[in-house]
Amino acid sequence: MKKISLLAAAVLLISSLLFCFSACSSDGSEIEDSTAAYSYVDSATPAKTSSEEVLHYFNELVNKIKSEKPAVSYNIEKSIPNDSIRVTKKGAEQSEETDSSLDAINDSAKGLKDLVLENIKRTRGNIAYGEENSDILFVKGESWASKLTENDIKYASMKEVGDNYYITIAFNDLTSAEAQEVLTKAFDLRDKDDILNSAELAKTNAYLKLNDYDVVYSGCTITATVNRFTDELTNVYYYKAANVTADMTGNGTLANYGDVSVMFKLEDKANFDITWENGYPTSPLDTSNAQ
Repeated sequence: MKKISLLAAAVLLISSLLFCFSACSSDGSEIEDSTAAYSYVDSATPAKTSSEEVLHYFNELVNKIKSEKPAVSYNIEKSIPNDSIRVTKKGAEQSEETDSSLDAINDSAKGLKDLVLENIKRTRGNIAYGEENSDILFVKGESWASKLTENDIKYASMKEVGDNYYITIAFNDLTSAEAQEVLTKAFDLRDKDDILNSAELAKTNAYLKLNDYDVVYSGCTITATVNRFTDELTNVYYYKAANVTADMTGNGTLANYGDVSVMFKLEDKANFDITWENGYPTSPLDTSNAQ
């Protein structure tokens, strides 16, 4: 019983000492509330509310990447989801059922997709601080990255979370002609003649010859992360989805199929991480292709 009493007394003594040290400073004054160190810090630029203001802010920041040349790490990927590929007889594009005679060509279309995308599925690498970036960043070859206006977009929004602003720019559905007027102001977009005569599609000519195509761009977005204390972009992510309907004619072993429509969704995803400190990363431009 005596041991228990001594132990209880020791615990009380230690607790009292801890309380005294945690509650009082060396001169007897109270320690300031620790939460004071985490008080809110104002942004360099107040958050924007209207689409026009957000878009203007984004354009200003993204164009600085081209002019001020920070370090950039990039990953650009193209893909065609297998479940988006469908082959029908020409004129039967809206039919819910697929002609059973096209089962074999529907199965082979997935292999043709991989043939077309071979060597262009993914491109990634780094650009060192101060190095020219106009051949990698959108829009390639230009001294600017965005010339979008409010009339080009569905909306632009900004949200503040912690130390960052998060910007989302969304686009309306666009036909091929409309996309050439709009998306070329912020994305890389090949024109129709270039695609029809591309080396990628030339690979499929022995099986399916492309005569013409129609495309609708749907769900395209740009998202960006901004350090709100420095007004510097730290990440920009581009998503472009093209719903394609291609008019094709069977060749070689597929000649018996005649004229068909091949429908698929081509997705382009491009992620750019930006670092504004001089000298990081130091690796040279090194583009690799991942299969």
